[in-house]
Amino acid sequence: MRNLFHILLTLSVFALFSCSQEYTVTGRIDGAVDGDSVIMGYSADGVDFTVTDRTVVKNGEFHFGGKIKGSKIYYIGYEQSVEPEYMLFFLEGGDIQIIMSGEESTATGTASNDLNADVEEKLSDYVTKMLGAEVMLASDTLMSDSAKADMHQRMYDAHRDVSQYIRDVIFKNEESIVSLYLLVQYSDLFSLEELEQAVDRIPSENVDRKNNCLYDVLMEILNDRQNNGIHQVDPVYE
Repeated sequence: MRNLFHILLTLSVFALFSCSQEYTVTGRIDGAVDGDSVIMGYSADGVDFTVTDRTVVKNGEFHFGGKIKGSKIYYIGYEQSVEPEYMLFFLEGGDIQIIMSGEESTATGTASNDLNADVEEKLSDYVTKMLGAEVMLASDTLMSDSAKADMHQRMYDAHRDVSQYIRDVIFKNEESIVSLYLLVQYSDLFSLEELEQAVDRIPSENVDRKNNCLYDVLMEILNDRQNNGIHQVDPVYE
């Protein structure tokens, strides 16, 4: 019986660690020089920051490594700049490459980070188009009414298309923590019934209150809409 207990204990420990995956996080920061400190950590409540690791820039790059279970929301912090910089990324098994360069910051190399990078690129293109259209409408005083109507229609179509794109990403990647992250930001794109269904389908492993408060924020949004009878906020995708 004693030997059986040790066998079962060994198997349990092996199973626990077999769920963890190795990760590396390698990156560059604009303006950083060798010897500068870089930190990595998370914020469970969205306010307080917990540092889990720190390193220094060497040969222009920083490097972190370790093991992680599942996908977690983490931040890279660089505090040597005049305004400390913090960049969100998804810590998970694999080789993650990070570039911190103002508005062009990216994290790629693993499934969650690649998916989020695709979304950010799509949204950046959308914002660029919308700002360009708004500037043209405001500055071209000779634009005809029909041309203005056409411009407004194109802006409407662009908003509809990007809204549908975000909805598709969330629906098609329900197992990904990226979907939970996006759902909190773009809950207005969903009817109350769709939002309720999306919340019900969130995998339990993505509800990690020790790492982030996304699920609790999403539940506040859902409860507010239920209590106030708000069934639709942004129906532009229809």
